[in-house]
Amino acid sequence: MKNRLDDLIGILREEIALHSALLLELAAEAERDGKLNGNELLGFQARKSKVVHAIREQESNRIRIVEDLGRHWQLEGQDLTLKQIIAHAPTEAGNALEDCHSELKRLVGRIRELAAITSANAQARLRAIDATLAVVRDALKIYSTYSEEGHLHQRTPTLKSTSA
Repeated sequence: MKNRLDDLIGILREEIALHSALLLELAAEAERDGKLNGNELLGFQARKSKVVHAIREQESNRIRIVEDLGRHWQLEGQDLTLKQIIAHAPTEAGNALEDCHSELKRLVGRIRELAAITSANAQARLRAIDATLAVVRDALKIYSTYSEEGHLHQRTPTLKSTSA
């Protein structure tokens, strides 16, 4: 069991490193929010995607270890939480697990904050683009007309001008 706990601590520490890397990418992206060109944005997305993939792999490994610990302690692996594992673990391992748990919670909270801010800013930019396009569409009112033969024709766009 001690080996499984050590494995779990190692995985959690790796998850902390990966979440820290994701946080750095999000912070760098947020710092340049609204100033990125398409290629830079794709670069950020690719790096974040790579980190998220690695996090998912570590999560799968963590779930397997938690299920093993659950079987050892005769608890359901799916229902076993880190807090329950800490309660069953020897003091040294329990302290290490508690530290990892606290750090992961802090990182995930900060990641959520940055992601929410970046997402809100992107949505605001999209709304501004949509509003601009609506003004342009309204200014270029294009009406279809029928010829004497009954064929549908598109009229040449006319620009509506207004002054403030």
